[in-house]
Amino acid sequence: MKKKRIGILGSGSWATALVKILSENTLNLNWFIRNPKTVDQIRSVGRNPRYLSYVDLNLNKLHISLDINKVINDSEILIIAIPSPFIESSLISSKKLISKKILVSASKGIIPESFLTISEHLNREYNIPKKNLAIISGPSHAEEVAQEKLTYLTVGTNNLKLGEHISNLLNTKYIISTVSRDMTGIEISSSLKNIYSIMVGIAHGLGYGDNFISVLISHSSKEMSDFIEAIHKIKRKINHSAYLGDLLVTTYSSFSRNRTFGNMIGKGYSINSAKAEMNMIVEGYYATKNASLISKKLSKKFLIIDVCHKILFENRSANKQIRKLSKELY
Repeated sequence: MKKKRIGILGSGSWATALVKILSENTLNLNWFIRNPKTVDQIRSVGRNPRYLSYVDLNLNKLHISLDINKVINDSEILIIAIPSPFIESSLISSKKLISKKILVSASKGIIPESFLTISEHLNREYNIPKKNLAIISGPSHAEEVAQEKLTYLTVGTNNLKLGEHISNLLNTKYIISTVSRDMTGIEISSSLKNIYSIMVGIAHGLGYGDNFISVLISHSSKEMSDFIEAIHKIKRKINHSAYLGDLLVTTYSSFSRNRTFGNMIGKGYSINSAKAEMNMIVEGYYATKNASLISKKLSKKFLIIDVCHKILFENRSANKQIRKLSKELY
């Protein structure tokens, strides 16, 4: 596939990390950034002042714009790196413009307006053919990517030619990417792992140690597999990096915002105060509500998801819920 013009939508940590990666393999990039001050500072010093501010960006390859429609018009492939709760509000006014583009979601989570995965939402609500959709996933904290630490990514898509094209754009000396047809399974997994990360954080905040947390993560892996199978039953290896690997890095890493949020809840913060102090999007919060609704539609009970929902949305005691859960993890 001939190299296509790439546009990045978003200016957070992962968007900035992707700009760094893609700058190594493409002639130029179109980059939509909403904040004028951020644009001015990047143009001035070659660094994003708000996220990964230590990373030098190649300004010779960047065409930065405050106008999302200009970036859409000037690009053939659009990589969405906007937090999932803001994707719909960011794209809705450009619905007609993006209908003939190739869309690659680098975001993880659920669209709150539709309770769909991002690719499902783009397919159903924006009429983007599945052959023009892909996702980028895997255990990939932006902070480590920015430091050029070895990272494994997975491109999920039904279109293998597109997947190989995206994979080639991502591969560098520190990025190894593969292609998978299981776009749906990987997206569900990347949403669920944030729920389990919150739960691990809650347990840690309550004072539980590694012994219990390892059991909690082990059961989370099994529950995640059962949930995915209930929705999209195909042959897959759940221990692949796109599933288990992503779960592990999100539950164990100090970079995990979902674990940090859960830790605050375990230490006694209210839900609202924890969200306010985080000053970042906690994808697992929205994913919990969505997963709970899906489990009810499936008439299935997923124990850990159910407990997380009780703590976050039913005002149940985190201490009592985790203690009760600990007696059922056998």
